Amino acid sequence: MGFALEGSDDDYEVEFECEEFRLSHFSMNFDVEATKEMIKRFDGRCDVIAITGLPSTYNLKDGELTHPQVRMLRNTARVTPVVDGVMLKRIYLPWALRKFFLDNPSWFQDKRYSVYSGVLDSSFMAALNDLGLKPLLADPYLLGKMPFALNGKDKLDLFMQMLWPILKRLNLKNAKLPDFKLKKLPKTLDDFLSQEVFVCNESLLMQFDHEHLKHKTLIVDYLSPKLEAMLEKANVKQVISCTPKVFEGKHFNFAVLEALFQAMEPEAEPLDENKILVWIDRLKLEPTLQNIVKNSADKQEEIEKYAFIIHPLHAGQLFMHPAAKPFRSFKTKLAPMVEQVATLVPGMFWGTIDGVKSEKTGKEVKGLIYTLTETPAMLMKKDPEDVYRRLVRLCRSAKEAGAKIIGLGAYTKIVGDAGVTVNRRSPIPVTTGNSLSACATLWAAKLAVDKMKMVEKVGELYQGVAMVIGATGSIGAVSAKVLCQSWKEIILVAPRAHKLLELKEEILIIAPNCKVTIATSPEIHSGRSHLIITTTSARGQKILEIENVRPGAVICDVSRPLDISEEDALKRPDVMVIESGEVELPGDYKMKVDLGLQGRIVYACLAETALLAMDNRFESFTLSRNISYQKVLDIDRMAREHGVRLSHITGHSGIITDQEFELCRAHAVEVLKNWKE
Repeated sequence: MGFALEGSDDDYEVEFECEEFRLSHFSMNFDVEATKEMIKRFDGRCDVIAITGLPSTYNLKDGELTHPQVRMLRNTARVTPVVDGVMLKRIYLPWALRKFFLDNPSWFQDKRYSVYSGVLDSSFMAALNDLGLKPLLADPYLLGKMPFALNGKDKLDLFMQMLWPILKRLNLKNAKLPDFKLKKLPKTLDDFLSQEVFVCNESLLMQFDHEHLKHKTLIVDYLSPKLEAMLEKANVKQVISCTPKVFEGKHFNFAVLEALFQAMEPEAEPLDENKILVWIDRLKLEPTLQNIVKNSADKQEEIEKYAFIIHPLHAGQLFMHPAAKPFRSFKTKLAPMVEQVATLVPGMFWGTIDGVKSEKTGKEVKGLIYTLTETPAMLMKKDPEDVYRRLVRLCRSAKEAGAKIIGLGAYTKIVGDAGVTVNRRSPIPVTTGNSLSACATLWAAKLAVDKMKMVEKVGELYQGVAMVIGATGSIGAVSAKVLCQSWKEIILVAPRAHKLLELKEEILIIAPNCKVTIATSPEIHSGRSHLIITTTSARGQKILEIENVRPGAVICDVSRPLDISEEDALKRPDVMVIESGEVELPGDYKMKVDLGLQGRIVYACLAETALLAMDNRFESFTLSRNISYQKVLDIDRMAREHGVRLSHITGHSGIITDQEFELCRAHAVEVLKNWKE
C-alpha cells in the first residue's frame, strides 16, 4: 500500500530467489481509515503487507517519537506480518552512503547539504551525521510553515521536542505542503536553497515543485520512473539513488524489498537486523550514481564564454610564443630590441581555459584568453588612446567568438581611466577584476599572518599593526577598509596627502575604534608593522627598504610587476614576502594557455570575469580606480558559492610550504631578540 500515493492500482508478478511473487499495489492517498480497513481485509490472506510513505520513527538521544496513527497501522494485522521498509532503511542507507563516500571521497569534499526533513528522513540524517556532515534542515518550514531552516541534528532534536505535543495530535492526512516554488519562498530560506546537494525521500519529493533543484545534485532513497522523468524535466544535474537494484531493469522501494525478504522467512518468522545484513551481503546491494540529466549530453545548455586580456609582465615573457622558440637561448641580449619591436604587433588570441564549472549550479564556462604584446613599461609610455584602440579591437574579437564579458589583466586596467573608456566603446561588458584581486590579497595576507604566528589575536582582532602602501589606489583603499575591522592599528601610505585624509575619514566611519595613521612614506613605520600590503604602480621602482622591515612581518606584494624584488626578499630570511591575487577556479579545468603561473593557478582578476559568467552577471562589475567596498563583499560571497578559492601562497620562487613558514618564523624569533623599532 502506497500511503502517500494517489493514482491507479496495479497487480503484477516477479521472480525473486527462484520464487514467484504476486505483488498487488494499492494507492491510499493519505487515508488512514481506508489503509486500516485494507490491512484488515488482507490480514491472513497474503504473505506480507508492505506500507510505503508512512512517517518514520524519529530517534532522540533519550527516546523515540512515533506518530500514534503510524503505530496503530503497524499493529493492525493479527496474522500477516506488516513491514514499512524502515528497518531496511535504517541499516542500509547509512552503509550505502558511507560506501559511496569511501569509493568517491572527492565527490563529498567541500559540498554543502540541505535535507528537506530530518524527521521524515531520519535514516539519511543518521548517515550524514556519521559522515561528519551538518546539513541545513527545512523541517520548520515543511512541518509548520515557519520560514527558517535548522543547522544540524541537535537543533532538530530540540525543535521536535518542542513541537511534538502538537504534531502527535494531528491526523495523518494529505495536508498541502508549503510551496517550494522559487518565487514564493521566503528570503530566509535562501541559504537552504543555495546548497549544492539536496536529500529527500521519494514520497515527499513527489509532492512539491522541483524548479529550485535545477543544476543541483539530489540524494534519494528510491528513484521511480515517474520521479526520474520529473527531475529530468527540472534539469536536476545528478541523482544518487540509494535504491538497491535486485531485479534486472527494475528497482523496488524499501518497503517492497523488506516484504520480499520477510516472505522468504520460514514460518513467517519476523525479520531482524542480522537477517537483513545477510540479505544485503547475499544480494551485493549498493547505491548508484546517475547522471539523470540526459541534458548533460542530449540537452546540455550552451557553455557560456568569457574573455580576458593579458600581456607580458617583462620582456622575457615575449619569448614564450612558439614563434620565438629559436631565439630563447639569446633572449638576454635580444630582450630590449624584442620589447620595442613587439609594440608594433597587434593583440592576438592566446588560448583557452576549458571545463570551469560552478560548484553551486554546475554551470560550465569557457575562457577565451587574448594578449597584447606590450610590457608594462611600453604600455605606460604609449598614448592611452592607442592602448584603448588595441583593447577595444580585442573586445570586438571576443564578442565575435561568443564571449559575453571580458576582463582586463595587469597594466591593461591601469592605463588611462582604468577601463571606463574601454567599457564605453566595447560591444560587451568590461571588468577590471580588481574586486576579486582585493579579496585574494586579504585571503592570502590573513593566511600568511596566521601561519607566521607572530601577532597576538583576541577574538577576531589582531593586536598588531597593518600597513597598506598605495592605500589610495583601488585595491589599497578597499584592503584598508576591510583590514581596519580586524586590526588594532592600520597605517595608510600614499604620495598624495589630501587623498589620505579623505580615506582616513571613511575608515573611521567603518571602524571608529581602529587607530588610523597616515603617511606619505612607509619608512618611519615599516619597523613596527606586522603586515605590509603593497599595491602600487611603481613599475619596478623601489618603494620599501627591506632592511627596515620588522622581523616576522608578512609583506603581501599585490603589484605587477612586483614591488619587492627577489634580491631584496633574499636579504631578509626573517621576513615573509608573498605574492597575492592568484586563485584556483572550480571544476576539472584544462588550461590551454600559458599565463606564466604554476599549475592550475590563475590571476584573481581573470577569476572575477569567470565568476561573473558563472553567476550570469554579464555586467561591468569593477571599473575605474575606485573599488566599491560592497562589491568586494559581493564578489567574496560569489567566490565562496561557486568555488573559487585561494591557491597555495606563492612567493618569488613559487609555492611557499609550511616548512618555509616555520623556518622564517624561527629566523624572526632570533632577530627580534636584538630588534629595536
